[in-house]
Amino acid sequence: MLWALQWGVTGALLTYLPLYFEGRGLSRGQLGSLFAVAAVGLWVAPIAVGQLCDRLIGAEKYLAVAHFFSGVTLLTVPFAANIFSVTGEGFWFLIATVGLFSALYFPTLPVVSAVTFRHLPDPDTQFGRVRLWGTVGWVLAGLFVSVWLGQREALEWLSRNAPAMRDRLTHLDSLLRRLAPVDDADCFRIAAVLSFALSSFCAWLPRSPPPKPTSGRFAPLQTLGLLRDRQFALLIAASFALSLIVPVYTLEVPGLLVREGYDSDWVPAVMTIGQLSEFPALLLLGFCLRRLGVTMTFTLGVAAWALRFLLLAVTEATGPVLAGLALHGVCHVFLIVAVQLYVDAKCPPDLRASAQNLFAVVTVGVGMPLGFLISGTLSEWASGGTESPSRLLFLAAAIAVSAVLVPVWMVGRRGRA
Repeated sequence: MLWALQWGVTGALLTYLPLYFEGRGLSRGQLGSLFAVAAVGLWVAPIAVGQLCDRLIGAEKYLAVAHFFSGVTLLTVPFAANIFSVTGEGFWFLIATVGLFSALYFPTLPVVSAVTFRHLPDPDTQFGRVRLWGTVGWVLAGLFVSVWLGQREALEWLSRNAPAMRDRLTHLDSLLRRLAPVDDADCFRIAAVLSFALSSFCAWLPRSPPPKPTSGRFAPLQTLGLLRDRQFALLIAASFALSLIVPVYTLEVPGLLVREGYDSDWVPAVMTIGQLSEFPALLLLGFCLRRLGVTMTFTLGVAAWALRFLLLAVTEATGPVLAGLALHGVCHVFLIVAVQLYVDAKCPPDLRASAQNLFAVVTVGVGMPLGFLISGTLSEWASGGTESPSRLLFLAAAIAVSAVLVPVWMVGRRGRA
Protein backbone atom coordinates (compact mmCIF):
# COMPACT_ATOMS: atom_id res chain seq x y z
CA MET A 1 0.00 0.00 0.00
CA LEU A 2 2.88 2.38 0.79
CA TRP A 3 4.32 2.14 -2.70
CA ALA A 4 0.91 2.14 -4.40
CA LEU A 5 -0.05 5.43 -2.75
CA GLN A 6 3.43 6.96 -3.13
CA TRP A 7 3.51 6.50 -6.89
CA GLY A 8 -0.23 7.00 -7.21
CA VAL A 9 0.32 10.68 -6.38
CA THR A 10 2.83 10.96 -9.22
CA GLY A 11 0.69 8.91 -11.61
CA ALA A 12 -2.26 11.24 -11.10
CA LEU A 13 -0.15 14.28 -11.98
CA LEU A 14 2.91 13.77 -14.14
CA THR A 15 1.48 12.59 -17.46
CA TYR A 16 -1.21 15.29 -17.55
CA LEU A 17 0.72 18.33 -16.25
CA PRO A 18 2.20 19.55 -19.58
CA LEU A 19 -1.27 19.58 -21.15
CA TYR A 20 -2.87 21.22 -18.10
CA PHE A 21 -0.35 24.05 -17.87
CA GLU A 22 -0.28 24.67 -21.62
CA GLY A 23 -4.07 24.99 -21.41
CA ARG A 24 -3.51 27.72 -18.82
CA GLY A 25 -1.40 29.74 -21.24
CA LEU A 26 2.14 28.77 -20.21
CA SER A 27 4.74 28.88 -22.97
CA ARG A 28 7.18 26.03 -23.55
CA GLY A 29 9.91 28.02 -21.83
CA GLN A 30 7.71 28.72 -18.79
CA LEU A 31 6.72 25.06 -18.68
CA GLY A 32 10.39 24.09 -18.59
CA SER A 33 10.99 26.57 -15.75
CA LEU A 34 8.04 25.21 -13.81
CA PHE A 35 9.22 21.62 -14.09
CA ALA A 36 12.72 22.72 -13.13
CA VAL A 37 11.45 24.36 -9.94
CA ALA A 38 9.53 21.16 -9.18
CA ALA A 39 12.85 19.60 -8.15
CA VAL A 40 13.84 22.39 -5.75
CA GLY A 41 12.97 20.28 -2.72
CA LEU A 42 15.86 17.97 -3.42
CA TRP A 43 18.38 20.78 -3.13
CA VAL A 44 18.07 20.55 0.65
CA ALA A 45 17.01 16.92 0.97
CA PRO A 46 20.47 15.37 1.52
CA ILE A 47 21.18 17.87 4.29
CA ALA A 48 17.81 18.33 5.97
CA VAL A 49 15.88 15.11 5.32
CA GLY A 50 18.86 12.77 5.37
CA GLN A 51 20.10 14.16 8.67
CA LEU A 52 16.55 14.15 10.06
CA CYS A 53 15.85 10.48 9.28
CA ASP A 54 19.36 9.14 9.89
CA ARG A 55 19.99 10.95 13.17
CA LEU A 56 16.92 12.59 14.76
CA ILE A 57 13.42 11.11 14.20
CA GLY A 58 11.76 8.02 12.82
CA ALA A 59 11.34 8.01 9.05
CA GLU A 60 7.65 7.07 9.36
CA LYS A 61 6.95 10.28 11.31
CA TYR A 62 8.66 12.42 8.70
CA LEU A 63 6.71 10.73 5.88
CA ALA A 64 3.34 11.23 7.61
CA VAL A 65 3.92 14.97 8.14
CA ALA A 66 5.43 15.61 4.70
CA HIS A 67 2.61 13.91 2.81
CA PHE A 68 -0.10 15.71 4.77
CA PHE A 69 1.29 19.14 3.93
CA SER A 70 2.08 18.18 0.33
CA GLY A 71 -1.62 17.31 -0.05
CA VAL A 72 -2.57 20.75 1.28
CA THR A 73 -0.17 22.41 -1.16
CA LEU A 74 -1.54 20.45 -4.11
CA LEU A 75 -4.93 22.06 -3.56
CA THR A 76 -3.40 25.54 -4.04
CA VAL A 77 -1.71 24.85 -7.40
CA PRO A 78 -4.90 25.13 -9.55
CA PHE A 79 -5.73 28.40 -7.78
CA ALA A 80 -2.32 29.84 -8.72
CA ALA A 81 -2.61 28.52 -12.29
CA ASN A 82 -6.02 30.15 -12.74
CA ILE A 83 -4.70 33.52 -11.56
CA PHE A 84 -1.98 33.33 -14.21
CA SER A 85 -4.46 32.17 -16.88
CA VAL A 86 -6.88 35.05 -16.23
CA THR A 87 -4.45 37.90 -15.58
CA GLY A 88 -1.27 36.80 -17.37
CA GLU A 89 0.55 37.69 -14.16
CA GLY A 90 1.50 35.93 -10.96
CA PHE A 91 3.80 33.35 -12.54
CA TRP A 92 5.99 33.76 -9.44
CA PHE A 93 3.08 32.57 -7.27
CA LEU A 94 2.63 29.48 -9.44
CA ILE A 95 6.38 28.84 -9.25
CA ALA A 96 6.25 29.17 -5.46
CA THR A 97 3.35 26.75 -4.98
CA VAL A 98 4.90 24.11 -7.24
CA GLY A 99 8.27 24.59 -5.50
CA LEU A 100 6.69 24.18 -2.07
CA PHE A 101 4.95 20.97 -3.13
CA SER A 102 8.21 19.61 -4.50
CA ALA A 103 10.05 20.48 -1.28
CA LEU A 104 7.49 18.42 0.63
CA TYR A 105 6.92 15.49 -1.75
CA PHE A 106 10.07 14.65 -3.71
CA PRO A 107 12.38 14.07 -0.70
CA THR A 108 9.94 11.37 0.46
CA LEU A 109 10.78 9.15 -2.53
CA PRO A 110 14.32 8.14 -1.43
CA VAL A 111 13.18 7.88 2.20
CA VAL A 112 10.44 5.38 1.22
CA SER A 113 13.12 3.35 -0.57
CA ALA A 114 15.39 3.47 2.48
CA VAL A 115 12.54 2.38 4.81
CA THR A 116 11.63 -0.49 2.48
CA PHE A 117 15.23 -1.72 2.24
CA ARG A 118 15.52 -1.53 6.02
CA HIS A 119 12.60 -3.87 6.67
CA LEU A 120 13.31 -6.40 3.88
CA PRO A 121 15.52 -9.37 4.84
CA ASP A 122 16.86 -9.72 1.27
CA PRO A 123 16.32 -6.46 -0.72
CA ASP A 124 18.02 -7.69 -3.91
CA THR A 125 15.46 -10.44 -4.43
CA GLN A 126 12.45 -9.01 -2.59
CA PHE A 127 12.45 -5.33 -3.54
CA GLY A 128 11.26 -5.89 -7.11
CA ARG A 129 8.06 -7.57 -5.89
CA VAL A 130 7.41 -4.78 -3.38
CA ARG A 131 8.16 -2.04 -5.91
CA LEU A 132 5.58 -3.60 -8.26
CA TRP A 133 2.89 -2.03 -6.10
CA GLY A 134 4.23 1.40 -6.99
CA THR A 135 3.57 0.56 -10.62
CA VAL A 136 0.07 -0.63 -9.72
CA GLY A 137 -0.59 2.68 -7.96
CA TRP A 138 0.71 4.75 -10.87
CA VAL A 139 -1.35 2.81 -13.43
CA LEU A 140 -4.57 2.91 -11.41
CA ALA A 141 -4.19 6.62 -10.65
CA GLY A 142 -3.45 7.48 -14.29
CA LEU A 143 -6.40 5.42 -15.51
CA PHE A 144 -8.71 6.96 -12.92
CA VAL A 145 -7.70 10.50 -13.94
CA SER A 146 -8.42 9.71 -17.60
CA VAL A 147 -11.74 8.01 -16.84
CA TRP A 148 -12.78 10.88 -14.58
CA LEU A 149 -11.81 13.63 -17.03
CA GLY A 150 -13.27 11.72 -19.97
CA GLN A 151 -16.30 10.40 -18.13
CA ARG A 152 -18.76 11.71 -20.74
CA GLU A 153 -17.00 9.78 -23.52
CA ALA A 154 -16.73 6.71 -21.26
CA LEU A 155 -20.44 6.78 -20.40
CA GLU A 156 -21.40 7.29 -24.05
CA TRP A 157 -19.26 4.32 -25.05
CA LEU A 158 -20.84 2.15 -22.35
CA SER A 159 -24.31 3.31 -23.39
CA ARG A 160 -23.67 2.29 -27.02
CA ASN A 161 -22.21 -1.09 -26.10
CA ALA A 162 -24.52 -1.95 -23.21
CA PRO A 163 -28.04 -0.82 -24.23
CA ALA A 164 -29.62 -2.52 -21.22
CA MET A 165 -27.75 -0.12 -18.92
CA ARG A 166 -28.56 3.02 -20.92
CA ASP A 167 -31.12 4.44 -18.49
CA ARG A 168 -28.87 3.90 -15.46
CA LEU A 169 -25.92 5.43 -17.25
CA THR A 170 -27.97 8.47 -18.25
CA HIS A 171 -29.03 8.93 -14.62
CA LEU A 172 -25.40 8.54 -13.46
CA ASP A 173 -24.23 11.10 -16.01
CA SER A 174 -26.85 13.60 -14.81
CA LEU A 175 -25.96 12.98 -11.17
CA LEU A 176 -22.22 13.46 -11.75
CA ARG A 177 -22.78 16.72 -13.59
CA ARG A 178 -24.81 18.11 -10.69
CA LEU A 179 -22.64 16.88 -7.82
CA ALA A 180 -19.12 16.92 -9.27
CA PRO A 181 -18.73 18.72 -12.61
CA VAL A 182 -15.52 17.73 -14.35
CA ASP A 183 -12.60 20.15 -14.20
CA ASP A 184 -9.16 19.41 -15.61
CA ALA A 185 -7.72 20.65 -12.29
CA ASP A 186 -9.25 17.53 -10.73
CA CYS A 187 -5.93 15.78 -11.32
CA PHE A 188 -4.52 17.89 -8.46
CA ARG A 189 -7.48 17.13 -6.22
CA ILE A 190 -7.20 13.40 -6.88
CA ALA A 191 -3.47 13.55 -6.09
CA ALA A 192 -4.22 15.51 -2.89
CA VAL A 193 -6.69 12.84 -1.70
CA LEU A 194 -4.04 10.18 -2.32
CA SER A 195 -1.49 12.26 -0.44
CA PHE A 196 -3.76 12.59 2.59
CA ALA A 197 -4.41 8.83 2.52
CA LEU A 198 -0.66 8.21 2.31
CA SER A 199 -0.05 10.48 5.30
CA SER A 200 -2.51 8.48 7.38
CA PHE A 201 -0.99 5.18 6.23
CA CYS A 202 2.58 6.29 7.06
CA ALA A 203 1.54 6.96 10.65
CA TRP A 204 0.98 3.18 10.99
CA LEU A 205 4.20 2.03 9.33
CA PRO A 206 6.64 -0.12 11.34
CA ARG A 207 8.81 2.05 13.56
CA SER A 208 11.98 3.14 11.79
CA PRO A 209 14.00 5.05 14.40
CA PRO A 210 17.40 6.46 13.42
CA PRO A 211 20.04 3.71 13.48
CA LYS A 212 22.85 3.97 16.01
CA PRO A 213 25.49 6.28 14.46
CA THR A 214 28.72 4.55 13.44
CA SER A 215 30.26 7.12 11.06
CA GLY A 216 30.01 10.61 12.51
CA ARG A 217 27.32 12.98 13.70
CA PHE A 218 26.57 14.63 10.34
CA ALA A 219 25.34 11.81 8.09
CA PRO A 220 25.11 13.66 4.73
CA LEU A 221 28.79 14.62 4.87
CA GLN A 222 29.79 11.01 5.46
CA THR A 223 28.03 9.86 2.28
CA LEU A 224 30.39 11.94 0.12
CA GLY A 225 33.13 9.44 0.94
CA LEU A 226 31.26 6.89 -1.20
CA LEU A 227 32.31 8.83 -4.28
CA ARG A 228 35.83 7.45 -3.81
CA ASP A 229 34.44 4.13 -5.07
CA ARG A 230 34.94 4.13 -8.85
CA GLN A 231 31.81 2.14 -9.70
CA PHE A 232 29.63 4.27 -7.41
CA ALA A 233 31.04 7.49 -8.91
CA LEU A 234 30.46 6.20 -12.46
CA LEU A 235 26.82 5.31 -11.76
CA ILE A 236 26.18 8.71 -10.15
CA ALA A 237 27.88 10.60 -13.00
CA ALA A 238 26.03 8.65 -15.70
CA SER A 239 22.72 9.10 -13.87
CA PHE A 240 23.34 12.84 -13.72
CA ALA A 241 24.07 13.00 -17.46
CA LEU A 242 20.88 11.07 -18.23
CA SER A 243 18.81 13.32 -15.96
CA LEU A 244 19.79 16.23 -18.22
CA ILE A 245 18.30 14.41 -21.22
CA VAL A 246 15.21 12.61 -19.86
CA PRO A 247 13.09 15.81 -19.47
CA VAL A 248 12.73 15.91 -23.27
CA TYR A 249 10.50 12.84 -22.94
CA THR A 250 8.33 14.30 -20.15
CA LEU A 251 7.75 17.60 -21.97
CA GLU A 252 7.22 16.34 -25.51
CA VAL A 253 5.42 12.99 -25.36
CA PRO A 254 1.99 14.20 -24.10
CA GLY A 255 1.79 16.73 -26.96
CA LEU A 256 2.99 14.09 -29.40
CA LEU A 257 0.14 11.79 -28.37
CA VAL A 258 -2.38 14.61 -28.85
CA ARG A 259 -1.02 15.19 -32.38
CA GLU A 260 -1.42 11.45 -32.96
CA GLY A 261 -5.14 11.91 -32.42
CA TYR A 262 -5.54 10.96 -28.76
CA ASP A 263 -7.86 13.17 -26.73
CA SER A 264 -5.91 15.07 -24.07
CA ASP A 265 -8.13 13.64 -21.32
CA TRP A 266 -7.02 10.13 -22.25
CA VAL A 267 -3.27 10.81 -22.49
CA PRO A 268 -2.65 9.62 -18.87
CA ALA A 269 -4.36 6.32 -19.70
CA VAL A 270 -2.30 5.82 -22.88
CA MET A 271 0.94 6.56 -21.04
CA THR A 272 0.22 3.82 -18.50
CA ILE A 273 1.54 1.49 -21.22
CA GLY A 274 4.96 2.52 -19.92
CA GLN A 275 4.12 1.72 -16.32
CA LEU A 276 2.65 -1.66 -17.24
CA SER A 277 6.01 -2.59 -18.74
CA GLU A 278 7.59 -2.16 -15.30
CA PHE A 279 6.03 -5.46 -14.17
CA PRO A 280 8.25 -7.76 -16.25
CA ALA A 281 11.25 -5.44 -15.79
CA LEU A 282 10.97 -5.59 -11.98
CA LEU A 283 10.59 -9.35 -12.05
CA LEU A 284 13.73 -9.66 -14.21
CA LEU A 285 15.80 -7.18 -12.21
CA GLY A 286 17.07 -9.63 -9.59
CA PHE A 287 18.11 -12.14 -12.26
CA CYS A 288 19.98 -9.49 -14.27
CA LEU A 289 21.78 -8.15 -11.20
CA ARG A 290 22.97 -11.66 -10.30
CA ARG A 291 24.04 -12.63 -13.83
CA LEU A 292 25.28 -9.34 -15.25
CA GLY A 293 26.20 -7.21 -12.25
CA VAL A 294 24.96 -3.72 -11.46
CA THR A 295 27.01 -1.84 -14.10
CA MET A 296 25.93 -4.01 -17.05
CA THR A 297 22.31 -3.96 -15.82
CA PHE A 298 22.58 -0.19 -15.71
CA THR A 299 24.04 -0.28 -19.23
CA LEU A 300 20.94 -2.10 -20.50
CA GLY A 301 18.81 0.70 -19.05
CA VAL A 302 20.88 3.35 -20.83
CA ALA A 303 20.63 1.42 -24.11
CA ALA A 304 16.84 1.23 -23.69
CA TRP A 305 16.69 5.03 -23.37
CA ALA A 306 18.75 5.46 -26.55
CA LEU A 307 16.44 3.08 -28.45
CA ARG A 308 13.36 4.78 -27.02
CA PHE A 309 14.40 8.24 -28.21
CA LEU A 310 15.39 6.82 -31.60
CA LEU A 311 11.95 5.22 -32.07
CA LEU A 312 10.26 8.52 -31.22
CA ALA A 313 12.58 10.42 -33.55
CA VAL A 314 12.18 8.18 -36.62
CA THR A 315 8.46 8.73 -37.09
CA GLU A 316 5.31 9.89 -35.36
CA ALA A 317 3.45 6.75 -36.50
CA THR A 318 1.48 5.05 -33.75
CA GLY A 319 3.48 1.79 -33.67
CA PRO A 320 6.94 3.22 -32.93
CA VAL A 321 5.47 5.77 -30.49
CA LEU A 322 3.72 3.06 -28.46
CA ALA A 323 6.86 0.90 -28.60
CA GLY A 324 8.81 3.84 -27.17
CA LEU A 325 6.29 4.12 -24.34
CA ALA A 326 6.53 0.37 -23.67
CA LEU A 327 10.30 0.60 -23.10
CA HIS A 328 9.67 2.53 -19.90
CA GLY A 329 10.03 -0.55 -17.70
CA VAL A 330 13.62 -1.26 -18.73
CA CYS A 331 14.45 2.46 -18.88
CA HIS A 332 13.31 3.16 -15.33
CA VAL A 333 13.87 -0.09 -13.46
CA PHE A 334 17.32 -0.94 -14.84
CA LEU A 335 18.53 2.59 -14.10
CA ILE A 336 16.84 4.07 -11.04
CA VAL A 337 15.91 0.94 -9.10
CA ALA A 338 19.23 -0.78 -9.85
CA VAL A 339 21.19 2.19 -8.50
CA GLN A 340 18.95 2.43 -5.42
CA LEU A 341 19.66 -1.24 -4.62
CA TYR A 342 23.38 -0.68 -5.17
CA VAL A 343 23.42 2.37 -2.90
CA ASP A 344 21.61 0.45 -0.15
CA ALA A 345 24.10 -2.42 -0.38
CA LYS A 346 27.14 -0.14 -0.27
CA CYS A 347 26.05 2.01 2.71
CA PRO A 348 26.20 1.42 6.46
CA PRO A 349 22.68 1.33 7.97
CA ASP A 350 23.01 4.78 9.56
CA LEU A 351 23.76 6.47 6.21
CA ARG A 352 21.17 4.89 3.94
CA ALA A 353 18.56 7.68 3.97
CA SER A 354 21.29 10.26 3.32
CA ALA A 355 22.86 8.18 0.55
CA GLN A 356 19.53 7.65 -1.21
CA ASN A 357 18.96 11.40 -0.99
CA LEU A 358 22.44 12.07 -2.40
CA PHE A 359 21.54 10.04 -5.49
CA ALA A 360 18.19 11.84 -5.70
CA VAL A 361 19.65 15.33 -5.43
CA VAL A 362 22.25 14.71 -8.13
CA THR A 363 19.64 13.43 -10.56
CA VAL A 364 16.21 14.86 -9.70
CA GLY A 365 17.43 17.86 -7.69
CA VAL A 366 20.14 19.22 -10.00
CA GLY A 367 20.21 17.32 -13.29
CA MET A 368 16.50 17.32 -14.09
CA PRO A 369 15.89 21.03 -13.34
CA LEU A 370 18.73 21.89 -15.70
CA GLY A 371 17.34 19.40 -18.19
CA PHE A 372 13.85 20.94 -18.06
CA LEU A 373 15.26 24.43 -18.55
CA ILE A 374 17.34 23.27 -21.52
CA SER A 375 14.48 21.19 -22.98
CA GLY A 376 11.97 24.03 -22.65
CA THR A 377 14.33 26.47 -24.38
CA LEU A 378 15.18 24.01 -27.16
CA SER A 379 11.49 23.18 -27.64
CA GLU A 380 10.62 26.85 -28.16
CA TRP A 381 13.51 27.24 -30.60
CA ALA A 382 12.62 24.05 -32.53
CA SER A 383 8.93 25.02 -32.71
CA GLY A 384 9.86 28.11 -34.69
CA GLY A 385 12.18 26.36 -37.11
CA THR A 386 10.68 22.99 -38.05
CA GLU A 387 7.31 21.36 -38.63
CA SER A 388 8.24 18.42 -36.37
CA PRO A 389 10.04 19.90 -33.35
CA SER A 390 9.54 16.82 -31.19
CA ARG A 391 11.26 14.52 -33.68
CA LEU A 392 14.27 16.85 -33.83
CA LEU A 393 14.53 16.94 -30.04
CA PHE A 394 14.14 13.16 -29.75
CA LEU A 395 16.93 12.65 -32.28
CA ALA A 396 19.25 14.97 -30.35
CA ALA A 397 18.37 13.12 -27.14
CA ALA A 398 19.10 9.72 -28.76
CA ILE A 399 22.56 10.93 -29.79
CA ALA A 400 23.25 12.35 -26.32
CA VAL A 401 22.20 9.13 -24.56
CA SER A 402 24.38 7.12 -26.93
CA ALA A 403 27.34 9.27 -25.89
CA VAL A 404 26.66 8.28 -22.27
CA LEU A 405 26.18 4.63 -23.19
CA VAL A 406 29.66 4.08 -24.63
CA PRO A 407 31.80 4.77 -21.51
CA VAL A 408 29.33 2.99 -19.20
CA TRP A 409 29.37 -0.09 -21.43
CA MET A 410 33.19 -0.08 -21.59
CA VAL A 411 33.57 0.13 -17.80
CA GLY A 412 30.92 -2.57 -17.31
CA ARG A 413 32.64 -4.84 -19.80
CA ARG A 414 36.02 -4.42 -18.08
CA GLY A 415 34.38 -5.20 -14.76
CA ARG A 416 33.11 -8.52 -16.11
CA ALA A 417 36.37 -9.45 -17.77
